[in-house]
Amino acid sequence: MSAEIGRKTNLPLYVHFGQLWGLPKSGANGEDADTILERVIPELQPGDILAHPFTRHPGGFVNREGEVHEVIKAALDRGLKVDVGHGSHFSYRLARKALDAGIVPNTLGADMHGYNTHVPAPPGTPAEHDDDEANPFAGQAKFSLTQAMSSMLALGLTIEQVVPMVTTNAAAMIGLLGEIGTLRPGATADISVLADERGRFVLEDNEKNKVVAERLLQPLFCLRAGQRYDANATILPEAVAA
Repeated sequence: MSAEIGRKTNLPLYVHFGQLWGLPKSGANGEDADTILERVIPELQPGDILAHPFTRHPGGFVNREGEVHEVIKAALDRGLKVDVGHGSHFSYRLARKALDAGIVPNTLGADMHGYNTHVPAPPGTPAEHDDDEANPFAGQAKFSLTQAMSSMLALGLTIEQVVPMVTTNAAAMIGLLGEIGTLRPGATADISVLADERGRFVLEDNEKNKVVAERLLQPLFCLRAGQRYDANATILPEAVAA
């Protein structure tokens, strides 16, 4: 149904792969997460987006035998796109397998949302919850868009590959190439300035896999609609409301 809507509206369909909450083992709703990708891809068209390819949950680009699904390369050859959708379920182990198989993402979404962004708990919040073990977003590995960029560099991609993933490729994916995500006269002044730190930085995912990054990208400031915002600036509640 979603694919049909995408065709009728001429808009790309963004598909989240990787099992989240457990599914029934039997009955009409029972599903094998490892077979969903192969059943969904034939319904998609060029420009549609396969998201979360490197998830540690069942149903990503790597099957339970540890091999990249054979349908992926054919899907990319006919114009489907890939977004990392980093998030708390990102796996360095599985990302390495997919990258080694020649699967290079088009865009690099951070996948930051309320489940995986840690903020101080309101007063009275219990220290533990009964369903913590079942929480697919559980884990303390911190991440951001710049940390996701650093992850890709640590896995062997070049800065020339990574920067377009968060600029021109992302703009093209939503039909705004030339308007945003580019530096040229007349374009929207939507600019991020990053520090490119060098050294040895240990990055860890929520499977406890570790990689050593020799470059760590850190935000310094950005310009948005002619206004500067420093990375360490405090945003006041009234500013958010405004």
